[in-house]
Amino acid sequence: LIDLDVCVPQWMKDNFARGIYPNLEQRNEFATGACDYLNEQIQLRPNLKSILISFSFVNTDLRDIFRSRFPDAKWILVHTTDVEAQDRISRREGHFYKGAPKAEKEGDEDEGKSVEQIEKDADNSEWKFAPVEFDHVILDGLKPVETNAKQVADALR
Repeated sequence: LIDLDVCVPQWMKDNFARGIYPNLEQRNEFATGACDYLNEQIQLRPNLKSILISFSFVNTDLRDIFRSRFPDAKWILVHTTDVEAQDRISRREGHFYKGAPKAEKEGDEDEGKSVEQIEKDADNSEWKFAPVEFDHVILDGLKPVETNAKQVADALR
């Protein structure tokens, strides 16, 4: 298992804690570095047939960069409701990401925003989960870990 959270720089962790999300350029820089790190880790494990990567691929640009660098990767993503995801995020101890501040979650997302802010949001700088529009295995985040682990093992065969 390779956890790409180790690639998140401290300044980005600090910003996440304050509800400040990386912009498109910062995410691209992060994704490129994380791909380089993953390549290094793969080189250290030449006899492995597969490597499981743990990371939240929230933004489409992050996914696109990883898919371009690892075109043969099999994507297995955990699906759960926004409410369940936020509950799990809030229960994590010691993790840098605690979810969006409550004020950002209530009401109409564009209500009261300027045209500039709406355009800024188009690059998904608010870190909202974007729909996945490519072939992938879906794990039910509400099922037992053992059930999902078996599905992962089956998918990797």
